[in-house]
Amino acid sequence: MKQNNKLLWLFSGTSDGNEIAQCLVSQKCRLKVFVATQYGRKVAAESLPPQIVEAGRLNENEMGARADLEPPSQVIDATHPYALEISKNLMRFCDNRKIPYIRYERPEEQISGENIYFVDNIEQAAEKTRTLGKKILLTLGSKNIEPFLGEDFCGRIFIRMLPDPQLIDHLLSKGVSPDRIIAIQGPFSISMNLAMMGNYAIDCLVTKSSGKEGGFPQKIAAAKELGASVIIIKRPDMSYPISFSKKNEVIKYLNISR
Repeated sequence: MKQNNKLLWLFSGTSDGNEIAQCLVSQKCRLKVFVATQYGRKVAAESLPPQIVEAGRLNENEMGARADLEPPSQVIDATHPYALEISKNLMRFCDNRKIPYIRYERPEEQISGENIYFVDNIEQAAEKTRTLGKKILLTLGSKNIEPFLGEDFCGRIFIRMLPDPQLIDHLLSKGVSPDRIIAIQGPFSISMNLAMMGNYAIDCLVTKSSGKEGGFPQKIAAAKELGASVIIIKRPDMSYPISFSKKNEVIKYLNISR
């Protein structure tokens, strides 16, 4: 297959983004993949040519400097549903440069039931847990969890996160005890979630609506089986110029528009 000479940028923060990148590489597209961390680069490079994957959180000026060298023909935003700032930066950058912006966002699972509570942000989640849980499992990653680091949560929280040394060091620098960090790569089955939650006697799960690909349904099912309360931080409300919720739709659109 002849290589397509138009350069595409793909910003990936999920397994879905890496899968879209794999498909584009198989179609001989010229592609540059951007991920936030070195750990993310390591994961992406397991299935992609390492030379096309770059780690680092780019601001708008840094995007512009790279585009000055060779502008992308299109930008695909496949970052995490909660990575609001990078999506805003990408849309602004693309609008200023008149570059087509395409958003992929994994579908959201519809969840309801007893002991399931929805909140708008992490501050509300922390406030809600004060009355709901004695042993709390946070599956929010390692960023912006300061509301859970106060004295009233001491000895109550466990943080499940990616085994990224930089992110672990960040938590340790915030005073989180190492025995409160569960550093492991997901997603996890129901039985794995049951084992972890049962081991730590978790009675309250705090999570994001991360979709099927992020193991969200399995977390909820395990919590329900254990009788644990669930607090779900709702996805940010964002409007995108072009957005898809299926990976094949992104590929199809790119094939048509290139």
